[in-house]
Amino acid sequence: FGAAPKFPHAMDLRLLLRHFLRFGNADSLHAVRLTLDKMARGGIHDQLAGGFARYSTDDKWLVPHFEKMLYDNALLASTYLETFQVTGNQEYADVTRKTLDYVLDRMTSPEGGFYSAEDADSEGVEGKYYVWSLAEIRDILGSERAREFAAVYDVSERGNFEGTNILNLPASLDQAAEKLGRNPNDLRRDLAADRATLLIVREGRVPPEKDTKVLASWNGLMIAAFAEASHVLDSSRYLDAARASADFVLGRMRQSDGKLLHAYKDGRARFNGMLDDYANMIDGLVRVFEADGKARWIESALELSDILVEEFLDESTGGFYFTGKNHEALIARQKDVFDNATPSGNAMAATALSRLAAITGRDDLSEIARKCLGHVQAVMERAPMAAGQSLIALDFLLQPARECAVIAGMDQAEFQKAMQAVRKPFRPETVFAPASETPSEDLARIVPLLADRSAVNHKTTVYLCERFACQAPLVGLAEIEDAFSETRFDDR
Repeated sequence: FGAAPKFPHAMDLRLLLRHFLRFGNADSLHAVRLTLDKMARGGIHDQLAGGFARYSTDDKWLVPHFEKMLYDNALLASTYLETFQVTGNQEYADVTRKTLDYVLDRMTSPEGGFYSAEDADSEGVEGKYYVWSLAEIRDILGSERAREFAAVYDVSERGNFEGTNILNLPASLDQAAEKLGRNPNDLRRDLAADRATLLIVREGRVPPEKDTKVLASWNGLMIAAFAEASHVLDSSRYLDAARASADFVLGRMRQSDGKLLHAYKDGRARFNGMLDDYANMIDGLVRVFEADGKARWIESALELSDILVEEFLDESTGGFYFTGKNHEALIARQKDVFDNATPSGNAMAATALSRLAAITGRDDLSEIARKCLGHVQAVMERAPMAAGQSLIALDFLLQPARECAVIAGMDQAEFQKAMQAVRKPFRPETVFAPASETPSEDLARIVPLLADRSAVNHKTTVYLCERFACQAPLVGLAEIEDAFSETRFDDR
Protein backbone atom coordinates (compact mmCIF):
# COMPACT_ATOMS: atom_id res chain seq x y z
CA PHE A 1 0.00 0.00 0.00
CA GLY A 2 2.75 2.44 -0.86
CA ALA A 3 5.91 3.89 0.64
CA ALA A 4 6.50 5.98 3.77
CA PRO A 5 4.56 7.36 5.51
CA LYS A 6 2.40 4.25 5.74
CA PHE A 7 -1.17 4.35 7.00
CA PRO A 8 -3.32 1.37 7.95
CA HIS A 9 -5.71 0.41 5.14
CA ALA A 10 -8.31 -1.43 7.18
CA MET A 11 -11.16 -1.13 4.68
CA ASP A 12 -8.97 -2.36 1.81
CA LEU A 13 -7.75 -5.32 3.85
CA ARG A 14 -11.30 -6.27 4.79
CA LEU A 15 -12.26 -6.04 1.13
CA LEU A 16 -9.41 -8.39 0.21
CA LEU A 17 -10.72 -10.92 2.75
CA ARG A 18 -14.07 -10.85 0.96
CA HIS A 19 -12.33 -11.13 -2.40
CA PHE A 20 -10.54 -14.21 -1.13
CA LEU A 21 -13.77 -15.69 0.22
CA ARG A 22 -15.70 -15.02 -3.00
CA PHE A 23 -13.05 -16.04 -5.55
CA GLY A 24 -10.53 -18.12 -3.59
CA ASN A 25 -7.75 -15.72 -4.61
CA ALA A 26 -4.74 -16.71 -2.50
CA ASP A 27 -2.88 -13.50 -3.35
CA SER A 28 -5.59 -11.48 -1.62
CA LEU A 29 -5.27 -13.45 1.60
CA HIS A 30 -1.48 -13.32 1.40
CA ALA A 31 -1.57 -9.52 1.09
CA VAL A 32 -3.79 -9.26 4.15
CA ARG A 33 -1.67 -11.58 6.26
CA LEU A 34 1.64 -10.04 5.25
CA THR A 35 0.40 -6.55 6.10
CA LEU A 36 -1.24 -7.50 9.38
CA ASP A 37 1.75 -9.59 10.48
CA LYS A 38 4.18 -6.74 9.82
CA MET A 39 1.95 -4.20 11.53
CA ALA A 40 1.41 -6.39 14.59
CA ARG A 41 5.16 -6.91 14.97
CA GLY A 42 6.08 -3.30 14.24
CA GLY A 43 6.46 -0.24 16.40
CA ILE A 44 3.12 1.08 15.18
CA HIS A 45 1.63 -1.60 17.46
CA ASP A 46 2.11 -0.94 21.18
CA GLN A 47 3.87 -4.14 22.16
CA LEU A 48 3.16 -3.66 25.87
CA ALA A 49 -0.39 -2.34 26.19
CA GLY A 50 -1.91 -3.02 22.79
CA GLY A 51 -3.46 -0.55 20.39
CA PHE A 52 -2.13 1.00 17.20
CA ALA A 53 -0.61 4.39 16.51
CA ARG A 54 -1.95 6.56 13.72
CA TYR A 55 0.65 5.78 11.04
CA SER A 56 4.25 4.77 10.47
CA THR A 57 6.80 7.38 9.41
CA ASP A 58 8.93 4.71 7.70
CA ASP A 59 8.09 1.93 5.25
CA LYS A 60 8.59 -0.94 7.73
CA TRP A 61 5.90 -0.04 10.30
CA LEU A 62 8.72 0.59 12.83
CA VAL A 63 8.61 4.28 13.78
CA PRO A 64 5.08 5.53 14.37
CA HIS A 65 3.61 8.93 14.80
CA PHE A 66 2.79 7.93 18.36
CA GLU A 67 -0.71 9.41 18.49
CA LYS A 68 -3.43 6.77 18.93
CA MET A 69 -6.82 7.37 17.36
CA LEU A 70 -10.04 5.61 18.36
CA TYR A 71 -11.12 5.05 14.77
CA ASP A 72 -7.88 3.29 13.79
CA ASN A 73 -8.20 0.90 16.69
CA ALA A 74 -11.86 0.21 15.93
CA LEU A 75 -11.21 -0.53 12.27
CA LEU A 76 -8.06 -2.58 12.90
CA ALA A 77 -9.70 -4.61 15.67
CA SER A 78 -12.42 -5.57 13.18
CA THR A 79 -9.80 -6.39 10.53
CA TYR A 80 -7.73 -8.65 12.78
CA LEU A 81 -10.92 -10.29 14.06
CA GLU A 82 -12.11 -11.13 10.55
CA THR A 83 -8.66 -12.45 9.62
CA PHE A 84 -8.80 -14.71 12.67
CA GLN A 85 -12.19 -15.96 11.46
CA VAL A 86 -10.76 -16.72 8.03
CA THR A 87 -7.51 -18.38 9.12
CA GLY A 88 -8.14 -19.63 12.64
CA ASN A 89 -4.70 -18.25 13.54
CA GLN A 90 -4.72 -17.40 17.24
CA GLU A 91 -2.22 -14.57 16.85
CA TYR A 92 -4.85 -12.46 15.09
CA ALA A 93 -7.29 -13.12 17.93
CA ASP A 94 -4.60 -12.06 20.41
CA VAL A 95 -3.99 -8.77 18.61
CA THR A 96 -7.74 -8.12 18.54
CA ARG A 97 -8.01 -8.74 22.28
CA LYS A 98 -5.02 -6.50 23.05
CA THR A 99 -6.51 -3.72 20.94
CA LEU A 100 -9.95 -3.92 22.52
CA ASP A 101 -8.49 -4.25 26.01
CA TYR A 102 -6.39 -1.14 25.37
CA VAL A 103 -9.56 0.79 24.47
CA LEU A 104 -11.31 -0.47 27.61
CA ASP A 105 -8.36 0.37 29.84
CA ARG A 106 -7.30 3.73 28.36
CA MET A 107 -10.00 5.12 26.09
CA THR A 108 -13.32 4.51 27.86
CA SER A 109 -15.13 7.11 29.96
CA PRO A 110 -16.75 6.17 33.27
CA GLU A 111 -20.13 6.73 31.58
CA GLY A 112 -19.33 4.26 28.78
CA GLY A 113 -18.48 6.49 25.83
CA PHE A 114 -15.18 6.00 24.04
CA TYR A 115 -12.62 8.83 23.99
CA SER A 116 -11.20 10.10 20.72
CA ALA A 117 -7.41 9.98 20.96
CA GLU A 118 -4.19 9.89 22.96
CA ASP A 119 -1.50 12.40 22.05
CA ALA A 120 1.92 11.52 20.66
CA ASP A 121 3.83 13.72 23.12
CA SER A 122 4.66 13.22 26.76
CA GLU A 123 6.48 15.98 28.65
CA GLY A 124 6.74 17.81 25.33
CA VAL A 125 8.65 15.00 23.59
CA GLU A 126 7.06 12.80 20.95
CA GLY A 127 7.16 9.13 21.88
CA LYS A 128 8.92 9.65 25.23
CA TYR A 129 6.29 7.59 27.05
CA TYR A 130 6.86 4.57 24.80
CA VAL A 131 10.63 4.26 24.20
CA TRP A 132 13.32 2.47 26.21
CA SER A 133 17.07 2.32 26.68
CA LEU A 134 18.89 -0.97 27.03
CA ALA A 135 20.09 0.14 30.46
CA GLU A 136 16.49 0.60 31.63
CA ILE A 137 15.54 -2.86 30.40
CA ARG A 138 18.51 -4.37 32.29
CA ASP A 139 17.70 -2.50 35.50
CA ILE A 140 14.08 -3.65 35.41
CA LEU A 141 14.35 -7.23 34.16
CA GLY A 142 17.84 -8.20 35.26
CA SER A 143 20.69 -9.02 32.92
CA GLU A 144 19.60 -12.53 31.92
CA ARG A 145 15.98 -11.72 31.07
CA ALA A 146 17.07 -8.42 29.52
CA ARG A 147 19.43 -10.25 27.18
CA GLU A 148 16.66 -12.44 25.80
CA PHE A 149 14.04 -9.68 25.76
CA ALA A 150 16.39 -7.33 23.92
CA ALA A 151 17.20 -9.99 21.35
CA VAL A 152 13.52 -10.56 20.63
CA TYR A 153 12.30 -6.96 20.75
CA ASP A 154 15.15 -5.22 18.91
CA VAL A 155 16.64 -3.35 21.89
CA SER A 156 20.28 -2.25 21.63
CA GLU A 157 22.74 0.28 23.03
CA ARG A 158 22.59 2.23 19.78
CA GLY A 159 18.81 2.15 19.58
CA ASN A 160 16.47 2.18 16.61
CA PHE A 161 14.90 5.63 17.16
CA GLU A 162 16.91 8.72 18.00
CA GLY A 163 19.21 6.85 20.38
CA THR A 164 16.35 5.03 22.12
CA ASN A 165 14.42 1.86 21.35
CA ILE A 166 10.91 1.31 20.03
CA LEU A 167 9.88 -2.22 20.96
CA ASN A 168 9.19 -4.30 17.86
CA LEU A 169 9.55 -7.87 16.61
CA PRO A 170 11.90 -8.15 13.61
CA ALA A 171 11.06 -11.88 13.53
CA SER A 172 8.04 -13.84 14.66
CA LEU A 173 8.13 -15.35 18.13
CA ASP A 174 8.42 -18.84 16.63
CA GLN A 175 11.45 -17.72 14.61
CA ALA A 176 12.95 -16.03 17.67
CA ALA A 177 12.44 -19.18 19.74
CA GLU A 178 14.24 -21.27 17.13
CA LYS A 179 17.15 -18.83 17.01
CA LEU A 180 17.41 -18.75 20.82
CA GLY A 181 16.98 -22.52 21.18
CA ARG A 182 13.87 -22.04 23.32
CA ASN A 183 10.58 -23.86 23.44
CA PRO A 184 8.12 -21.41 21.77
CA ASN A 185 5.49 -21.74 24.48
CA ASP A 186 8.03 -21.25 27.25
CA LEU A 187 9.43 -18.21 25.49
CA ARG A 188 5.96 -16.72 25.09
CA ARG A 189 5.27 -17.22 28.79
CA ASP A 190 8.53 -15.55 29.84
CA LEU A 191 8.10 -12.64 27.45
CA ALA A 192 4.53 -12.07 28.65
CA ALA A 193 5.86 -11.75 32.21
CA ASP A 194 8.58 -9.36 30.99
CA ARG A 195 6.05 -7.18 29.16
CA ALA A 196 3.80 -7.04 32.22
CA THR A 197 6.76 -5.90 34.37
CA LEU A 198 7.78 -3.21 31.87
CA LEU A 199 4.19 -2.01 31.52
CA ILE A 200 3.96 -1.43 35.27
CA VAL A 201 7.10 0.71 35.08
CA ARG A 202 5.84 2.57 32.00
CA GLU A 203 2.57 3.41 33.70
CA GLY A 204 4.62 5.29 36.29
CA ARG A 205 5.81 7.72 33.61
CA VAL A 206 4.02 10.94 32.70
CA PRO A 207 1.37 9.74 30.21
CA PRO A 208 0.38 11.47 26.97
CA GLU A 209 -2.59 13.81 27.14
CA LYS A 210 -5.95 12.32 26.22
CA ASP A 211 -8.61 13.85 23.98
CA THR A 212 -11.71 13.08 25.99
CA LYS A 213 -14.24 14.13 23.35
CA VAL A 214 -16.77 11.41 22.60
CA LEU A 215 -17.71 11.45 18.90
CA ALA A 216 -20.84 9.62 17.79
CA SER A 217 -19.29 8.52 14.50
CA TRP A 218 -16.14 7.01 15.98
CA ASN A 219 -18.11 5.41 18.80
CA GLY A 220 -20.28 3.70 16.18
CA LEU A 221 -17.18 2.10 14.65
CA MET A 222 -15.95 0.96 18.07
CA ILE A 223 -19.37 -0.36 19.11
CA ALA A 224 -19.41 -2.55 15.99
CA ALA A 225 -15.93 -3.91 16.77
CA PHE A 226 -16.79 -4.81 20.37
CA ALA A 227 -20.13 -6.36 19.42
CA GLU A 228 -18.63 -8.50 16.65
CA ALA A 229 -15.80 -9.66 18.93
CA SER A 230 -18.06 -10.57 21.84
CA HIS A 231 -19.10 -13.97 20.48
CA VAL A 232 -16.14 -14.69 18.21
CA LEU A 233 -13.77 -14.23 21.18
CA ASP A 234 -16.31 -15.37 23.82
CA SER A 235 -16.23 -12.19 25.92
CA SER A 236 -19.27 -10.82 27.72
CA ARG A 237 -17.04 -7.89 28.72
CA TYR A 238 -16.84 -6.80 25.10
CA LEU A 239 -20.60 -6.99 24.65
CA ASP A 240 -21.07 -4.95 27.81
CA ALA A 241 -18.71 -2.30 26.41
CA ALA A 242 -20.67 -2.12 23.15
CA ARG A 243 -23.95 -1.76 25.02
CA ALA A 244 -22.57 0.90 27.37
CA SER A 245 -21.32 3.07 24.53
CA ALA A 246 -24.56 2.64 22.58
CA ASP A 247 -26.55 3.62 25.66
CA PHE A 248 -24.29 6.63 26.19
CA VAL A 249 -24.71 7.97 22.65
CA LEU A 250 -28.46 7.29 22.57
CA GLY A 251 -28.99 8.74 26.04
CA ARG A 252 -26.56 11.68 26.15
CA MET A 253 -25.98 12.67 22.53
CA ARG A 254 -29.46 13.19 21.10
CA GLN A 255 -31.84 16.09 20.93
CA SER A 256 -35.41 15.90 22.16
CA ASP A 257 -36.60 15.01 18.63
CA GLY A 258 -34.20 12.05 18.45
CA LYS A 259 -31.62 13.67 16.20
CA LEU A 260 -27.99 12.88 16.99
CA LEU A 261 -25.46 15.36 18.27
CA HIS A 262 -21.91 15.06 17.00
CA ALA A 263 -19.66 15.48 20.05
CA TYR A 264 -19.79 15.23 23.83
CA LYS A 265 -17.25 16.73 26.23
CA ASP A 266 -17.26 17.95 29.81
CA GLY A 267 -20.87 17.01 30.37
CA ARG A 268 -22.25 18.70 27.26
CA ALA A 269 -23.26 17.34 23.85
CA ARG A 270 -22.96 19.79 20.95
CA PHE A 271 -23.26 20.28 17.18
CA ASN A 272 -25.72 18.69 14.79
CA GLY A 273 -24.92 15.12 13.86
CA MET A 274 -23.49 14.56 10.40
CA LEU A 275 -23.83 11.72 7.91
CA ASP A 276 -21.11 9.53 9.39
CA ASP A 277 -22.53 9.97 12.91
CA TYR A 278 -25.80 8.44 11.75
CA ALA A 279 -24.35 5.82 9.41
CA ASN A 280 -21.75 4.52 11.86
CA MET A 281 -24.18 4.48 14.78
CA ILE A 282 -26.83 2.63 12.79
CA ASP A 283 -24.23 0.02 11.85
CA GLY A 284 -23.04 -0.26 15.45
CA LEU A 285 -26.59 -0.67 16.77
CA VAL A 286 -27.35 -3.37 14.21
CA ARG A 287 -24.22 -5.27 15.28
CA VAL A 288 -25.23 -5.05 18.95
CA PHE A 289 -28.67 -6.45 18.07
CA GLU A 290 -26.98 -9.30 16.20
CA ALA A 291 -25.00 -10.02 19.36
CA ASP A 292 -27.75 -9.91 22.01
CA GLY A 293 -31.10 -9.75 20.19
CA LYS A 294 -32.54 -6.94 22.33
CA ALA A 295 -35.34 -5.06 20.60
CA ARG A 296 -34.19 -1.61 21.69
CA TRP A 297 -31.10 -1.73 19.47
CA ILE A 298 -32.95 -2.53 16.26
CA GLU A 299 -35.70 -0.06 17.17
CA SER A 300 -33.11 2.69 17.69
CA ALA A 301 -31.38 1.76 14.43
CA LEU A 302 -34.66 2.13 12.59
CA GLU A 303 -35.36 5.48 14.27
CA LEU A 304 -31.97 6.82 13.21
CA SER A 305 -32.38 5.43 9.70
CA ASP A 306 -35.65 7.34 9.33
CA ILE A 307 -33.87 10.55 10.33
CA LEU A 308 -30.95 9.71 8.06
CA VAL A 309 -33.23 9.37 5.04
CA GLU A 310 -35.31 12.42 5.90
CA GLU A 311 -32.39 14.73 6.64
CA PHE A 312 -29.55 13.61 4.38
CA LEU A 313 -30.85 11.76 1.30
CA ASP A 314 -30.56 13.34 -2.13
CA GLU A 315 -33.75 12.01 -3.67
CA SER A 316 -32.92 13.31 -7.13
CA THR A 317 -29.59 11.57 -7.80
CA GLY A 318 -29.19 9.19 -4.85
CA GLY A 319 -26.57 9.22 -2.17
CA PHE A 320 -26.45 11.24 1.01
CA TYR A 321 -25.26 14.75 1.78
CA PHE A 322 -22.71 15.11 4.57
CA THR A 323 -24.90 17.61 6.43
CA GLY A 324 -28.62 17.45 7.13
CA LYS A 325 -31.40 19.75 5.99
CA ASN A 326 -31.47 21.51 9.35
CA HIS A 327 -27.72 22.05 9.52
CA GLU A 328 -26.45 25.63 9.46
CA ALA A 329 -26.55 27.17 6.01
CA LEU A 330 -23.59 26.28 3.77
CA ILE A 331 -22.58 27.55 0.33
CA ALA A 332 -23.07 24.02 -0.97
CA ARG A 333 -23.96 20.69 0.62
CA GLN A 334 -21.17 18.24 -0.11
CA LYS A 335 -21.34 14.46 -0.49
CA ASP A 336 -18.70 12.33 1.23
CA VAL A 337 -17.87 9.50 -1.19
CA PHE A 338 -14.13 8.83 -0.69
CA ASP A 339 -12.72 6.66 2.08
CA ASN A 340 -9.95 8.38 4.00
CA ALA A 341 -8.72 7.41 7.45
CA THR A 342 -12.33 6.44 8.13
CA PRO A 343 -14.94 5.01 5.77
CA SER A 344 -16.87 7.54 3.73
CA GLY A 345 -20.30 8.51 5.03
CA ASN A 346 -22.04 7.20 1.92
CA ALA A 347 -20.18 3.89 2.11
CA MET A 348 -21.18 3.39 5.72
CA ALA A 349 -24.75 4.46 4.99
CA ALA A 350 -24.95 1.79 2.29
CA THR A 351 -23.33 -0.76 4.62
CA ALA A 352 -25.61 -0.02 7.56
CA LEU A 353 -28.88 0.29 5.64
CA SER A 354 -28.33 -2.88 3.61
CA ARG A 355 -27.65 -4.90 6.75
CA LEU A 356 -30.57 -3.34 8.60
CA ALA A 357 -32.80 -4.07 5.61
CA ALA A 358 -31.75 -7.72 5.56
CA ILE A 359 -32.72 -8.13 9.23
CA THR A 360 -35.99 -6.22 9.11
CA GLY A 361 -37.19 -7.03 5.60
CA ARG A 362 -37.31 -3.32 4.78
CA ASP A 363 -36.84 -3.40 1.00
CA ASP A 364 -37.07 0.40 0.89
CA LEU A 365 -33.85 0.66 2.90
CA SER A 366 -32.14 -1.86 0.64
CA GLU A 367 -33.15 0.13 -2.43
CA ILE A 368 -31.80 3.35 -0.92
CA ALA A 369 -28.50 1.55 -0.21
CA ARG A 370 -28.32 0.34 -3.82
CA LYS A 371 -28.95 3.84 -5.17
CA CYS A 372 -26.32 5.16 -2.78
CA LEU A 373 -23.76 2.76 -4.26
CA GLY A 374 -24.89 3.71 -7.73
CA HIS A 375 -24.01 7.29 -6.86
CA VAL A 376 -20.42 6.27 -6.01
CA GLN A 377 -20.03 3.79 -8.88
CA ALA A 378 -17.44 5.93 -10.66
CA VAL A 379 -15.30 6.03 -7.52
CA MET A 380 -15.47 2.24 -7.14
CA GLU A 381 -14.47 1.76 -10.79
CA ARG A 382 -11.75 4.40 -11.09
CA ALA A 383 -10.34 4.80 -7.59
CA PRO A 384 -11.04 1.54 -5.74
CA MET A 385 -8.47 2.27 -3.01
CA ALA A 386 -10.66 5.24 -2.07
CA ALA A 387 -13.77 3.05 -2.05
CA GLY A 388 -12.93 -0.01 0.03
CA GLN A 389 -15.97 0.35 2.28
CA SER A 390 -18.27 0.98 -0.69
CA LEU A 391 -16.99 -2.23 -2.28
CA ILE A 392 -17.59 -4.09 1.00
CA ALA A 393 -21.18 -2.85 0.90
CA LEU A 394 -21.42 -3.89 -2.76
CA ASP A 395 -20.14 -7.38 -1.90
CA PHE A 396 -22.99 -7.71 0.62
CA LEU A 397 -25.62 -6.52 -1.87
CA LEU A 398 -24.41 -8.66 -4.79
CA GLN A 399 -26.07 -11.74 -3.33
CA PRO A 400 -29.18 -12.41 -1.28
CA ALA A 401 -28.35 -12.07 2.39
CA ARG A 402 -28.40 -15.25 4.42
CA GLU A 403 -30.40 -14.96 7.63
CA CYS A 404 -29.61 -16.89 10.78
CA ALA A 405 -32.08 -16.98 13.67
CA VAL A 406 -30.81 -18.53 16.91
CA ILE A 407 -33.63 -19.43 19.32
CA ALA A 408 -32.75 -20.41 22.88
CA GLY A 409 -34.16 -23.51 24.49
CA MET A 410 -34.18 -24.30 28.18
CA ASP A 411 -30.39 -24.24 28.56
CA GLN A 412 -28.87 -20.74 28.39
CA ALA A 413 -25.34 -22.16 28.40
CA GLU A 414 -26.22 -24.16 25.29
CA PHE A 415 -27.57 -20.97 23.67
CA GLN A 416 -24.33 -19.10 24.36
CA LYS A 417 -22.25 -21.93 22.90
CA ALA A 418 -24.52 -21.99 19.86
CA MET A 419 -23.99 -18.24 19.38
CA GLN A 420 -20.23 -18.76 19.47
CA ALA A 421 -20.54 -21.57 16.94
CA VAL A 422 -22.57 -19.57 14.42
CA ARG A 423 -20.44 -16.44 14.80
CA LYS A 424 -17.00 -18.09 14.66
CA PRO A 425 -16.79 -18.62 10.85
CA PHE A 426 -16.27 -15.67 8.51
CA ARG A 427 -19.67 -15.26 6.88
CA PRO A 428 -20.00 -11.59 5.92
CA GLU A 429 -23.12 -12.29 3.85
CA THR A 430 -25.02 -13.56 6.92
CA VAL A 431 -27.11 -11.50 9.34
CA PHE A 432 -28.07 -12.81 12.77
CA ALA A 433 -31.20 -12.58 14.90
CA PRO A 434 -30.64 -14.17 18.33
CA ALA A 435 -33.44 -14.74 20.83
CA SER A 436 -32.40 -15.70 24.35
CA GLU A 437 -36.10 -15.78 25.26
CA THR A 438 -39.38 -15.99 23.33
CA PRO A 439 -39.48 -12.93 21.03
CA SER A 440 -42.23 -10.42 21.76
CA GLU A 441 -44.87 -9.74 19.15
CA ASP A 442 -43.44 -6.25 18.61
CA LEU A 443 -39.94 -7.60 17.98
CA ALA A 444 -41.22 -10.35 15.67
CA ARG A 445 -43.07 -7.68 13.70
CA ILE A 446 -39.87 -5.64 13.27
CA VAL A 447 -37.67 -8.70 12.64
CA PRO A 448 -39.75 -11.14 10.55
CA LEU A 449 -37.01 -13.75 10.86
CA LEU A 450 -38.10 -14.24 14.48
CA ALA A 451 -41.82 -14.58 13.75
CA ASP A 452 -43.18 -18.02 14.63
CA ARG A 453 -39.72 -19.39 15.41
CA SER A 454 -39.54 -21.75 18.36
CA ALA A 455 -36.99 -23.91 20.11
CA VAL A 456 -37.62 -27.47 18.95
CA ASN A 457 -37.80 -29.95 21.85
CA HIS A 458 -36.74 -27.10 24.17
CA LYS A 459 -33.24 -27.17 22.64
CA THR A 460 -31.43 -24.23 21.10
CA THR A 461 -32.55 -24.15 17.46
CA VAL A 462 -31.01 -22.41 14.45
CA TYR A 463 -33.00 -21.43 11.36
CA LEU A 464 -30.97 -20.69 8.22
CA CYS A 465 -32.98 -18.69 5.72
CA GLU A 466 -32.81 -16.69 2.51
CA ARG A 467 -35.38 -13.95 2.01
CA PHE A 468 -37.03 -15.40 5.12
CA ALA A 469 -37.58 -18.82 3.49
CA CYS A 470 -35.90 -21.28 5.81
CA GLN A 471 -34.24 -24.67 5.64
CA ALA A 472 -35.04 -27.42 8.09
CA PRO A 473 -34.01 -26.22 11.55
CA LEU A 474 -30.79 -27.27 13.24
CA VAL A 475 -31.72 -28.60 16.66
CA GLY A 476 -29.29 -28.88 19.55
CA LEU A 477 -25.68 -27.87 19.93
CA ALA A 478 -24.20 -30.89 18.14
CA GLU A 479 -26.15 -30.24 14.92
CA ILE A 480 -25.40 -26.51 15.08
CA GLU A 481 -21.68 -26.95 15.62
CA ASP A 482 -21.49 -29.53 12.85
CA ALA A 483 -23.24 -27.24 10.37
CA PHE A 484 -21.04 -24.25 11.19
CA SER A 485 -17.71 -26.02 11.41
CA GLU A 486 -15.82 -25.19 8.26
CA THR A 487 -12.23 -25.42 7.16
CA ARG A 488 -10.34 -22.21 7.65
CA PHE A 489 -7.86 -21.17 5.00
CA ASP A 490 -4.24 -20.68 5.91
CA ASP A 491 -1.75 -19.75 3.23
CA ARG A 492 1.32 -20.64 5.23
